Amino acid sequence: MSAPKRWWRAFAEGVGAFLDEAAFRVVLACRVIAGRLPLEVERRDWNKSVEAPILVDVSDWTDDRRIFSAVVWPPLESSEEDALRGHRVRVDQVKAVIARGAAEMVYSTRFETDYGLRWDRDREVWTSSTDGGFAYDGQRSTA
Repeated sequence: MSAPKRWWRAFAEGVGAFLDEAAFRVVLACRVIAGRLPLEVERRDWNKSVEAPILVDVSDWTDDRRIFSAVVWPPLESSEEDALRGHRVRVDQVKAVIARGAAEMVYSTRFETDYGLRWDRDREVWTSSTDGGFAYDGQRSTA
């Protein structure tokens, strides 16, 4: 690519990035002026003995190799009456998103859902009811 074309492209990208940022800030300012601010959501206490996370294991169905596991946490922003239904809906949504991505990549996947995670007080981890009690600590990775 010739030098004038590179300069023109860099200029156009710079102007585009500026206009994109300006549009974002104008829309944000209009929302603030209109009073539509992000509100803090109330969260309820989590009773681990009643509400356990749900484990979704994703495996390759052709060779039964585990690809990954996802721990789906209960929604703490919903009321206790709606928590179970909201948790099941969240699990279904997570599985649907994974299935769509796997279908797009032409992967052969199979889901196993474990509703029986138990809290191990000694180790302070969630353990699965299958796979010999594999532990899920739920700590955020720093890597």
